[in-house]
Amino acid sequence: MGKTAGLNNSLITSGQAAKILFMFAMGSSTLILPTAVAAIAKQDSWLSFLIAGPINYFVLMIYLALNDRFPRMSFTQYAQKLIGVWAGKALSLTYIFFYLILSALVLRNISDFLGLSVLPQTPGWFINSTFMIVVGYGVFLGIETIARTGEILFTWGLIIIFVVLVLLSNQFNFHNFEPILYQGLMSPIKGSYPIIGFPIAEFVFFTSILPLITKQGKPKLRKDLKLVIVCLTFASTVMTVFLIGVMGVSEVSRSPFSVYDMAKYINIEEIVVRVEILVAIVWIGTVFMKLVLCVYALTVTTAQVLGLNTYRPLVMPYSVIIVPLSIFIYRNVAHTKEVAAGVWTLYSSVQGILFPLILLFIAVLTGKRDSEYGIFPSPENTDGKNAKDSPPAEQAEARKAESEAEQSERTEPEQSGEGQTEQEQSPPKPAGGQKSGQQSAASSDSQQSPRDQSDGSPPSDMGDQSASQTGQSEE
Repeated sequence: MGKTAGLNNSLITSGQAAKILFMFAMGSSTLILPTAVAAIAKQDSWLSFLIAGPINYFVLMIYLALNDRFPRMSFTQYAQKLIGVWAGKALSLTYIFFYLILSALVLRNISDFLGLSVLPQTPGWFINSTFMIVVGYGVFLGIETIARTGEILFTWGLIIIFVVLVLLSNQFNFHNFEPILYQGLMSPIKGSYPIIGFPIAEFVFFTSILPLITKQGKPKLRKDLKLVIVCLTFASTVMTVFLIGVMGVSEVSRSPFSVYDMAKYINIEEIVVRVEILVAIVWIGTVFMKLVLCVYALTVTTAQVLGLNTYRPLVMPYSVIIVPLSIFIYRNVAHTKEVAAGVWTLYSSVQGILFPLILLFIAVLTGKRDSEYGIFPSPENTDGKNAKDSPPAEQAEARKAESEAEQSERTEPEQSGEGQTEQEQSPPKPAGGQKSGQQSAASSDSQQSPRDQSDGSPPSDMGDQSASQTGQSEE
């Protein structure tokens, strides 16, 4: 088998895919997005997240519709099938640039947060470099390891967020929501504009994950994604309600990291205080998942455009590029909010919604479908077929059969060697019976030798019978 066989095509379940999608959405958007939405919709910003829920579902259905027509291909691969090889690669180059910029932005978010809130004396380049080492290692290990890490962080993240919200319940003030819809429904509709580009349109990375979902998980994928959309909408809405109820609109609009600042309000009898570090831990975990998935999509897309058999050689070069890019991409935190609420929404909507929608229209009009296995096919042949045309499950079965055959070939000589050892270790015979024993052993060897040469099987029972008869005559 090739060196890359079995390393690129690790599979994940539909539940794991839904959880990493949830972690991606709850990444940097949880800490930064409420500030941008509250600046537009004011105390009605929680309605903006409810309005964004159906839009989120619509975008994911575009990706699922494309995946139904090309179940074993990523966005880069079926783009080449629909609009031609060169046009598809040119379109993929725009996504390489998109993922590269997105990775740099996410890394800059974590350095800004740690530099302003937790590690104010630590240089930003050191935080970025250290964090990128861990991210690069996670990308190198593959999507299966990423998905398992996401499952762990998902569970603990939900528990900590629930505990924080419960501890903040005594600080809640319903008067902060008055007056409701004082500018009409247009205010929350305008507030949903940043949500569309950040993070809904960024879900285009999911097109690199969909071909890696197991065959058994495909029927449950739509159900799991519907559930995760409901959970995302509910969690974002509840978080925004608590932000406004605890801090007020003016504080939320001014705070660069409003969720972290909200946790500072927790104070129960001067005993349970300073628990905002729990929010920082959860947010670092979610940002880690988002950055890992962005870099994974970046390296996979680049490898498929270049026709490589694996994405792993690209992890280190891209890590070296992302670190300095993250330092120069923003001037400061105020610039971050301006870009996130303005130009980034338009740019990410083109990449994450418009281009996939155009490809879906082309696929429907032309009626093209293809079940060819495209994600990093092994160059080896499997059972007379090119591994490119076989799904991962068949490749795994072929590798298992091959390893069992090799093991059986190694076992047969060992068994024959054990038989010879037993004959050598048999107790010495009397002098009168040595000759007859040697003759019987020679006769049995002459009977077994043609069969052993023909099929390499272990000695038959005829030699054992003759040996027993010789022993009886000796007695």
